[in-house]
Amino acid sequence: MNVGIDIAEIERFANAGIHRAFSKDEMEYIKSRPNMAETMAGLFCAKEAYFKALGTGILKSKLPAVEIAYDKNGRPFYRNDPNAVLSISHTKTTAVAVCIMNF
Repeated sequence: MNVGIDIAEIERFANAGIHRAFSKDEMEYIKSRPNMAETMAGLFCAKEAYFKALGTGILKSKLPAVEIAYDKNGRPFYRNDPNAVLSISHTKTTAVAVCIMNF
């Protein structure tokens, strides 16, 4: 089992706009949320946590391929990897994500 975690200041994403780190579906989700910066920070942390769990470090060209989706209960998951478990949380100022991979 491998674990990756990432934490980010939400304010860093306040003026970031929608950028190349996200897939088309993720961009649609971000735009639909009342606090886009908070959502963007959480999704970005989830992607970084995924690469940390892999042990590869961030592969910026691969960020959009690591896609986060949500089940009917609102629980986030990695669409591209059924062996990875994801949790995302926020405060008013900080987002954090944890990825656990079962091999």
